[in-house]
Amino acid sequence: MADLDALLAAFEDGTLRRRDPAEPNFLDLINAVMTTAGAPDRNPTDNAQHIRGQIGTPQHLVFVLVDGLGTHAFEDLPPDSWLRTHLVDSIQSVFPATTAAAITSIATASWPAQHGAVGWWTYLSQLRETACILPFTRVRDGAPLIDCGIQAADALNGSPILAEVTRPAAVCQPQSIIDSTYSTWFGAGAATIPYRSHADAAEAIAARIRDASSPTFTYWYTPAFDHHAHEHGAESTEACDARADIDAALGTLARSLDDLDTRIVLTADHGHLDAGARYPIEHEDPLNAFLRTPPSGDMRVGFYHLQDGARQAFSHEFQDRFGDRFALITTQQLEDLRLLGPHPLAEETRRRVGDFTSLALDDSVMRYTGGSDGDHFMQQRSHHSGLSPRETTIPLVIG
Repeated sequence: MADLDALLAAFEDGTLRRRDPAEPNFLDLINAVMTTAGAPDRNPTDNAQHIRGQIGTPQHLVFVLVDGLGTHAFEDLPPDSWLRTHLVDSIQSVFPATTAAAITSIATASWPAQHGAVGWWTYLSQLRETACILPFTRVRDGAPLIDCGIQAADALNGSPILAEVTRPAAVCQPQSIIDSTYSTWFGAGAATIPYRSHADAAEAIAARIRDASSPTFTYWYTPAFDHHAHEHGAESTEACDARADIDAALGTLARSLDDLDTRIVLTADHGHLDAGARYPIEHEDPLNAFLRTPPSGDMRVGFYHLQDGARQAFSHEFQDRFGDRFALITTQQLEDLRLLGPHPLAEETRRRVGDFTSLALDDSVMRYTGGSDGDHFMQQRSHHSGLSPRETTIPLVIG
C-alpha cells in the first residue's frame, strides 16, 4: 500500500518519529520509578536499569506527570528554572501520544498494545461503541460507562501496579478528578491528596513526607499546561504561565524537603503540536457508510471498524480525500511496525483498533464530531496523539 511507503518515508526523513528500542522510553521510566517504589519488575530493560540508577534509592520518591509538557516546551525556560536545571534527558512517549494511553501505561506498567487504551476515544468491544476512557463515559451521549454496565476492570486491561508497591503510596490529583471512576481504579487503594492549586499540592506533598515514619511514594498529576496548550496554543502566554506556576511549585517542594532524602522525578505523557488543517467527520459524512461504528482514536490517529465487504471502497474514499495528509494502514501493518509497543497486539486491543488505522503525516487533525462533545475538540488550537517529534519527545527530570 502506497500509504505505508509514505509513512516509512516520513520516518526516514524525521518528519515523524518511530519507536526506537535502543532509546529510553516512557515504559523504561515507569519501570524504574515503580520498582524503586517496591513494585515487581514488569518490563525489565537495560534503559530502565540505567534510569533506576539515576534515581538512586531515596527514602521518599515523588513522581510528577505534567500533562502535555514535551521537551520542546523546555527550550525557552529560564536557565535557572527548576525544570531546566534538573533536565537530564529526553525520552520517547508511548504511541498514541495521548493522555489516556500514557496514564494507563503508568497504571499497568504496560504498552498500549497490551492495555488497549489506544486513544482518548477508544472503541470497547463489550459496549460495541466508543468510550471516552478517562472521564469513563460513552461518546454517543456522554452516559457514564458504569450506567452502561461497564466497570473499570472491564475497559482497562491489566491490574493497577500501585496495588503492588511496597511503600505507602499516595495519588495527588486535582480535586475535580481525584474521585472519578478512572482515578479510583488507577489509585488501587492508595491515599489521595486532592488539590486546587500547584502551591497547595506542593505543600500537601511536603507535609505528607515530613510526617512519614517510613519511605514513601507519591504520584502527582497536573493537567494545567495541557489545558492551556489545547485552548490557546502550546506557546501561548497562558500555557507559559501555567508552566511557570508548575516550575515555582516544584522549586518550593524541593526546597521544603532539602533536608530529607527525597527524589523528584518528572516527565510528561506527550508534547504538543499546534493544529494545521482540520478535517471534521460529521455524522452524515459518506465515510461513515462504510463503518460499523463511527471512527475512534484521537486527533492525529484514527481507528476504523468496517462493514463487511467495505474494505476496498473505504480505502479508496479515505485516500482520495485525505491521502496527502494521512497514511492509512492495515491492522497487520500497525502490528508489524510495533507502533503500539514491542509486543504483538493483545486480542482485545486488536478488536479495539478494528481494520484500518490512519496516521497524520503532518500537523493535520481529524475528529468524528457526531458524538456528545460535538466539534469542541476541532476548535482547539493545539493537539497531540501523533508521531511528530514534538508530540513524542518528552523530558526526564530528576531533582
